[in-house]
Amino acid sequence: MKKSELLKAFNNEDEQEVPFSVWHHFTPNEHVEATKDNGMFETDLEKEPAYVDSVDADFIKLMNDGYFTYHFNNVADPTDLAALAKIQPIAADHPWLVDQARLITEQLKALKHPTIVLNNVFSAVTLFKWALVVDEPERDLAEADTLFADLYTKDPKVVTHALTVINGDIKKQIQALYHAGLDGVLFSTQEIQDPRIGETFFNQVQKPLDQDLIAEINRDFKTSILHICGFGEATNHLPWFTDYQLPIINWATRVDGYTLGEGKQLFKDRIVFGGLGNTTEDVLYAGSQQEIQAEIDRLLDEAGTKGVMIGADCTVPRDTPVAHIRWAAEAAHTYLARKQAR
Repeated sequence: MKKSELLKAFNNEDEQEVPFSVWHHFTPNEHVEATKDNGMFETDLEKEPAYVDSVDADFIKLMNDGYFTYHFNNVADPTDLAALAKIQPIAADHPWLVDQARLITEQLKALKHPTIVLNNVFSAVTLFKWALVVDEPERDLAEADTLFADLYTKDPKVVTHALTVINGDIKKQIQALYHAGLDGVLFSTQEIQDPRIGETFFNQVQKPLDQDLIAEINRDFKTSILHICGFGEATNHLPWFTDYQLPIINWATRVDGYTLGEGKQLFKDRIVFGGLGNTTEDVLYAGSQQEIQAEIDRLLDEAGTKGVMIGADCTVPRDTPVAHIRWAAEAAHTYLARKQAR
């Protein structure tokens, strides 16, 4: 679609064509750390532009598989509270920062027709809990929430201090991404999925940290997405996030209890993005062209076409057929014209 039409959606204006974008990982396990010799950097660099070309993406969220792993500086074992208490910030020239920025710079150079390009930034809580299981890549990530809750309930002070240090390092990441040439970020956050940690932890610890990062993002970028991650079995209380001041909101409509239209009301008419499920049982993956078009028509009939973009609850399966992605984009682009002809 024309960039002028794309910008209408990003400016929360009435659209003539509705933008569509989804993405998927390019490696078997994105939580395996990228190293000099395991090929993950090269895979991200090679497959990103090929994917963008194949689906003719309206806007792009780059993949940085291999850089989902945060390094606890001066901590031998982050599951050991005594060790965790010694955490120190990482240096500005740490490979986790430098290599991510280099990957993004090279991916941007490789894109033939870049439009609006974003990249991941994860919350401190998310990076912390994932790092607890990083040494066992095949381990269920859901166990990370349990391990995090174990640590926090034993020593909230040490864990909160560690989260604060990680937040400072994420600010360095945001600066590195900005200087690499991105248009914005997709800020991914999620509640801890453990009944021992609930709204009190969220309001007193997680939200202030998240909002500190959001302020940093908004200083550098005008175009960013709040991704309230409902991947897998994770669920979130959407009303807890309504004062997270990013311009575009994405959440798991299938599990969090709000349609796109309801979410637009909840978030006070901010731009909404998503609507489609992201599993192999959902219509984008398993449906026919007619079924995919009908689902997108249903979503837009409900949400309207002012500040609405169609995508998925989260990352889609790696083998989602390219044809299905193109069918979905076509259905979004032609929705208004087809509606007028009904």
